Amino acid sequence: MSERVKVIDMSEGRRTDLPGGNFVCELISGPRVGSKDVCLGFSTWKPGASTKQMVHDVEELAFIVEGEGKLSIGDEHVSYRAGQGVLIPAGVPHGVVNDSEADMSMVYVFAHPEYPPTREATPDELHRTSDQQG
Repeated sequence: MSERVKVIDMSEGRRTDLPGGNFVCELISGPRVGSKDVCLGFSTWKPGASTKQMVHDVEELAFIVEGEGKLSIGDEHVSYRAGQGVLIPAGVPHGVVNDSEADMSMVYVFAHPEYPPTREATPDELHRTSDQQG
């Protein structure tokens, strides 16, 4: 059988509701549709959202669809807004911050066939990251 193009509607994604009305929705991954190398999802972050800083084993790409926000990286912040792409290298601790008055939504992609191995950043990593940003 030949490989087929797959189109996945948001309503078919694996949605995970998070506190504060935030959510992530996995659309394309190996377990869901047989992707071999990448995972794609969509997330919306409400005003006031601020996540713990996490570390992924692989690169993450994001495209900001609407709104604006920041990545917290150690003690620093990197701003982004609708229409911009973001590259987060593997191993860089980061969190999502929406300190605006409107929702912020993004499409995210990982260089992994499913949501990659992820862990909370250690205090040492957060301190080291802050030193490297300055």
